Amino acid sequence: MRIGRHMESTPSPDSAAEADAGLSALIRESWRRSTEAGLRPDDRADGMVAARSELTERLEANARLITYAQPVIEHLHQQIARSSSMVLLADRDGMVLRAVGDSGFVERASRISLTPGAVWSEQTMGTNAIGTALVEGRSVTVQGAEHYLARNGFLTCIATPILAPTGGVLGILDISSDVRVTHSHARALLNTTVEMIENRLIEGLPDGYLELRFHPSAEMIDSPLGGLALFDEMGQFCCCNRRARALLGLECETPPQPAGSFGQFFLTPWHRLLDHALRHGQQPLRLRTGSGRELAATACLRTNGQGRVTRLSAPPAATQTTSTPPRSPRQPPVAPPAGAERDLAALDLGDERMRSAIQRALRIAEHDIPLLIQGETGSGKEVFARAFHHSGLRRDGPFVAVNCAAIPASLIEAELFGYVAGAYTGANAQGADGKLRAAHGGTLFLDEIGDMPLGLQAVLLRVVETRRVAPLGGGPEEAIDIGLVCASHRPLRELAAAGSFRSDLFFRLSGMTVSLPPLRERSDFAALVHGILAETAPSAELAIATEALELLRAHPWPGNLRQLRNVLRLAAALMGEDEHCIGRQHLPQEILDEIPLSGQGSAPATGLRAIESQVVQDAVRRNRGNISAAARELGITRTTLYRKLRIAGVTPER
Repeated sequence: MRIGRHMESTPSPDSAAEADAGLSALIRESWRRSTEAGLRPDDRADGMVAARSELTERLEANARLITYAQPVIEHLHQQIARSSSMVLLADRDGMVLRAVGDSGFVERASRISLTPGAVWSEQTMGTNAIGTALVEGRSVTVQGAEHYLARNGFLTCIATPILAPTGGVLGILDISSDVRVTHSHARALLNTTVEMIENRLIEGLPDGYLELRFHPSAEMIDSPLGGLALFDEMGQFCCCNRRARALLGLECETPPQPAGSFGQFFLTPWHRLLDHALRHGQQPLRLRTGSGRELAATACLRTNGQGRVTRLSAPPAATQTTSTPPRSPRQPPVAPPAGAERDLAALDLGDERMRSAIQRALRIAEHDIPLLIQGETGSGKEVFARAFHHSGLRRDGPFVAVNCAAIPASLIEAELFGYVAGAYTGANAQGADGKLRAAHGGTLFLDEIGDMPLGLQAVLLRVVETRRVAPLGGGPEEAIDIGLVCASHRPLRELAAAGSFRSDLFFRLSGMTVSLPPLRERSDFAALVHGILAETAPSAELAIATEALELLRAHPWPGNLRQLRNVLRLAAALMGEDEHCIGRQHLPQEILDEIPLSGQGSAPATGLRAIESQVVQDAVRRNRGNISAAARELGITRTTLYRKLRIAGVTPER
């Protein structure tokens, strides 16, 4: 018989006392609450998984918690992987929000509803680590038969509350494993992970004037073991982490945040701390608590009013693993394409859709609002991004472009965040700053962000929210001041809805979204041609014959502006030394081969719709009916290609 079961089991007084003697007071009290909730040990507790819509609402309500927790949850599971275990994140009501674990164990756990959407409060599941930790407000371990419901007896679970920056329990982090598995360091790993999440939540707060970090040892100030506290302009306490409570002698695991002023905890006058931060920002200082304890500390003022931290002090030089980059770019960015130094106004050549995109972007150019540019491949997204940079408040800073589709997935993180020497095999011996730090004071342009791996999207989201970055392989985090422009030829909203792009990152990046028209639909085609010719040979004063211009205008341009630029450069190269006007004879064969676009013996197709229809049919024909290959050639999605074929009245055949 299982220990300490219901009164319905009718044990004798002696056997009941003997059973209770084998249990801790915490578990006995939890069993009592479970009984009072009307549960029975043999209850199956089925039907406790929330509907998808309710789970979606909970995920949205806890988006900030998930954003900061997801990366460290995955890291935590890597430490205990291949051991019949899983890591779960639950909200303050005990509903599981995220779960990651070994596939076999996850499948077994799903049979008892240990899965996202399930509520594991004591009222619904009886004694269990998640629900009991919520009630007790502290770390709880429930092993095997200590679970109130018999069907959960194969589990050993450890859960720790995640404290909100302003006090109270925000959620629960849990490690659940097979009862036969022993994780000697699981509780320590879990507690460290929770503290990391709590620190990130505090660092991401927009409130607070001064951020103070402290520890008895200067080498540990910026480590997870360091104390972290926020104060307002008058020195009043805003919030702090667990380590700060312990160092200040506030012994309580889940208290409300301490009230009072800086002077109630430290003997150093508040004005002296502010003066040190402003005058000697690169030097640590010593603080003495009211109990006489001496601590090493660094300070950081939040001075720009936008929640981003400007670091004014740093750990001692001996503790740093990488040098702090200077506040100006170390090297000039890659030479921009011709005409890239223009501002947005210079891109307005008469097309109404382009003019609308320019006017929308100009409204936010002087504000710290992310810009998302959508458009087909080659439609000028990078040129638009550069013009936006030169029209904005960071115009005097660097413009750093990263093509997320051109970098192997395994190297994108190092490319963005940089790395210290020896961070990974093949790394530069001197380390690298990374694009984020190189863009400090300027604009970071992430092209084809729709191709960024999901795992890295979570890390990027944290950087976008906190404006702090740390290199791979160690080293302190550093505040960065960047404007962010992203671009993609893929519909990010649809990708987010389908789950292949993080919805929280999409909404964070799409502060303002503009769509660039494809070249075949632009009414300013002639002006574009003349502008590209002027850039190609600025001293030659090249012209173009009317016939050649019309032939170019009739081309479908699947490669858009990039393709047009290459065609015009080739045409200019084919001209003789004494020629200054591009004619039909100078156009490449690929342009002439498309004329006429209709079938032989019929009148030429007219209008963009007819041209587009013929282009997509030809692409499918060239690829022998392979829709995926044809879509890649045209630079569109398979869904878009199918739609265009339906409009043309064509059923593709292999």
